[in-house]
Amino acid sequence: LQDPRQPLQNRAIQAQYPPGSTYKIIMAVAGLEEGVITPKTTIYCNGFFPFGNHVFKDWKKGGHAIVNVHAALVQSCDVFFYWLGQHLGIDTMARYAKGCGLGAPTGFDVHEKPGLVPSTEWKRKARGEPWYPGETISAAIGQGYNLVTPLQLANVISAVANGGTLYQPRVVKRV
Repeated sequence: LQDPRQPLQNRAIQAQYPPGSTYKIIMAVAGLEEGVITPKTTIYCNGFFPFGNHVFKDWKKGGHAIVNVHAALVQSCDVFFYWLGQHLGIDTMARYAKGCGLGAPTGFDVHEKPGLVPSTEWKRKARGEPWYPGETISAAIGQGYNLVTPLQLANVISAVANGGTLYQPRVVKRV
């Protein structure tokens, strides 16, 4: 119990991690559903995204050239999703993340952690600060304040694979 590595913690439901690029799936859905992008929308990725007096870099030095949403997902193009996040805004992003089951326990276990879906309201209440537009850029690629449990993320991927239904995870003896 005193071990700082917490070997008795059930990481599937109690550990909370930034979702990283897996969050781009939710961003794509939000962008398409909100009409900010279509499957044919293209962005030129040169490897960086200037915003204010900061430059957000893509993981691929030199960029991905011209990408649409499909190519941006396949290649994990950060610049595409930085741009999309700027156009969606944090509160729209949060609404879609919550709609995908993030930010709340799945109902699998009473000891399950909720994760964290940041929003302007969350930051005002939790930190007593306003949401800064640059924070949206990082959040758009699953960084910043975003936190998910492995089970929540598996549930999101399951919903994508099954056509959009979020099921409450269960352990079964037999199907």
